[in-house]
Formats: sequence, structure tokens, C-alpha cells
Amino acid sequence: MADPLPQFEASLSKYFRVEDHFDLVASISHDTPEAELRARFDTDLYVTARARYLIVKDGVVFRDKLIDFIHEEGKFTERVKMVMYFLFMFRDPRYRQFICKVLGRNHGKWDTSIFSNTQSQFFPQAGGRKAFTNLRKLP
Repeated sequence: MADPLPQFEASLSKYFRVEDHFDLVASISHDTPEAELRARFDTDLYVTARARYLIVKDGVVFRDKLIDFIHEEGKFTERVKMVMYFLFMFRDPRYRQFICKVLGRNHGKWDTSIFSNTQSQFFPQAGGRKAFTNLRKLP
């Protein structure tokens, strides 16, 4: 079976930070045409937010549970930040595999001793060392 999650690889720290995407995601109050968001926000910001956070079909951005959650919180809280980081990481196959197969391999309990390891063999592709460093430094 094909992996139904998006295959988006990117840096947590380069280009646009999670805070930059918050305003864009928070601006969605209903299912919204992509053109409306593209007109209101920087194109590169929108393209990155789309890949990291949005559900888009036939040119429409759907209001989903992430957007509902952001509206419930009402501001960029620590909870919003952590949910956005997690969603972004789970859409990146490198982080997803690391979380599911390396970090969480002990019957669902996370093996946090992995983070004391200075090796980045868990992320063999280009940028792997930086990906591992980003994951270790998450708040």
C-alpha cells in the first residue's frame, strides 16, 4: 500500500519558520480558494505552508482540525507550536521513519537516549545531519 502522507522534505529552520506560517494558517476561517491565500501572502510562504500544513484539493484549501485548533487557541501558543512542528515532521518521511522505527521502537515507548548519539545515520540523505540536529533541538 502506498504511503498516504505527503512526501515533503525540508528544513525546520530554513526559509520560513513555523511562526511565519501561523498567520497564514490562522487566516483560514472557512474552506478557502488557493487564489485567495496566494493573493494575501508571499508566494513562497504559501507554497511552503501548503506542503507542510494544508489540505488542498481542486484549488480549495480545506479547513481542517489543525486550523480549528489554531482558531480555538486564538494565538501562537506553545501547544500550537508543538502541533505544527509535529505535523510538519510527520509529513517529512525522514522524520516520520525516525519517529516510528527508531525513536518509538520499544513497544510504543520513546527511546530518548537516541538523542545523546552524535551520529546522524538515521538520516542518510543530503541534509541528514542538519535534520537530526533540528530534531534534537526542538523545544
